[in-house]
Amino acid sequence: MRVTVHIPDRLGPRIKQTADDEGLSLSALTAKALEQYLKQKRKRAAGHRLLELIRPGSVTPDAWNELEKGRVDDRA
Repeated sequence: MRVTVHIPDRLGPRIKQTADDEGLSLSALTAKALEQYLKQKRKRAAGHRLLELIRPGSVTPDAWNELEKGRVDDRA
């Protein structure tokens, strides 16, 4: 699939350097970055669904606090 995107000028040199450093084309680097972003987004969504299914009393307080901490960190 061919897609045209506009990237801020300030990112251009960093993106080109990263692609060069990793031996990738700009297209390959962009695809890799988007795949990672989408995977991370799916994981966060699954974690949020899990938190909605469990109740605070069904896990230890320490575990609940860690789950909530991760949930808050994801919103930042």
